[in-house]
Amino acid sequence: MSDFFQNGVITTLQSVGNRKLEDMEKELEDYSKRRKMVLLLPALYSEFETPAMHKIINELKSVKYLYKIILGLDKATKEQFDEVKELMSVLPCKVDVLWNDGPRIKELYEEMTTEGFPGLDTPGKGRNVWTMMGYGLADKDAYAFALHDCDIVNYSKEIPARLFYPIVHPALDFEFNKGYYSRVTDRLHGRATRLLYTPLINSLIKVYGSNRYLEYMESFRYALSGEFAFIRSLGRAITISPTWGLEVSTLSEIYKNTSNRRICQTQIMDSYEHKHQELGSQESCDGIYKMANDIAKTLFRVLAQEGVVFSQSSFKTLLATYFQESRFEISKYNALSKLNGLKYNREKEIKAVEAFQIAIKEAAQEFYEDPMGIPSLSSWTTVRSVMSHFSRKFDEYVKKDNES
Repeated sequence: MSDFFQNGVITTLQSVGNRKLEDMEKELEDYSKRRKMVLLLPALYSEFETPAMHKIINELKSVKYLYKIILGLDKATKEQFDEVKELMSVLPCKVDVLWNDGPRIKELYEEMTTEGFPGLDTPGKGRNVWTMMGYGLADKDAYAFALHDCDIVNYSKEIPARLFYPIVHPALDFEFNKGYYSRVTDRLHGRATRLLYTPLINSLIKVYGSNRYLEYMESFRYALSGEFAFIRSLGRAITISPTWGLEVSTLSEIYKNTSNRRICQTQIMDSYEHKHQELGSQESCDGIYKMANDIAKTLFRVLAQEGVVFSQSSFKTLLATYFQESRFEISKYNALSKLNGLKYNREKEIKAVEAFQIAIKEAAQEFYEDPMGIPSLSSWTTVRSVMSHFSRKFDEYVKKDNES
């Protein structure tokens, strides 16, 4: 059983009391009559070649409260797109598949780029999520949206239920819900959260002082999780990063656009298992190293927008502080592993931290040279103010793709 301790500036909704999922789903079916729920699934075609995606489809077959599923499909040919449509057709609710590599959606990207909207030539999860949000928001009946990844090995339909529940319950007043969980098998996983994000946030507080934004970011138990839910009015206003800093930038956008009292985090499962990223390196500039670089730059950028002044000397102090904070974290997780009989490779953990140090140093230099960085994808309110016809055209193109 989980704890019930509340810390930080947002509400934490733990899994306590062993409530039956069936009871929660019955409530959601009732709420769905007035508050339509849309599930967003960002996917690569290659994920349909894994057992994880087929388990997700199988679990969703018995979910009755969903109004619609929108699946954003990347890296797929026409034949693969048709195959995915067939696989998703077994689900009980309406499913719209967005073929992001198809000629129609590519035409839409080109049209928006011509109008001056940046970042649409950068494929990836960020652009996929942004595209699904735009399509979902075009449906005036859609009230709430939840998103999760498609590589969850131990997926359960409890995930969407726990994501939606706090934001659609009529007696609750939440606009955004972040999913969290542990990442444990025979060892601890989640290196980017444990060894990068947490000690970096602690270091930023030590060097630059605490502020409302850092208190907020420190409150999340798993800030880098890919699972979250939001209501329509909030989704219209947020921008989306096309980089690996997607999760951090999304939390930052939520911070800017609503009150902390309307933000919660919910334990959506006990332990989460998905495909693991390679550590990567400065030379390859991929894997968790690339993620670390983008996360650090995102934090620097938002703090600068909050009025924090950075300098070359303060960045050096930050690196030294991170060195110390990360070693504290390694000691903590070594103790946790020993107590619970888990495998713990201290040498690998130290190597990860050393890679993260280089990533932070590189991010600081890149930020110092270009504080604006890669621009985020514009909010959908902005898109529609410039291109009033766009929603109708988007809807028409997706329908043509799904009917062909």
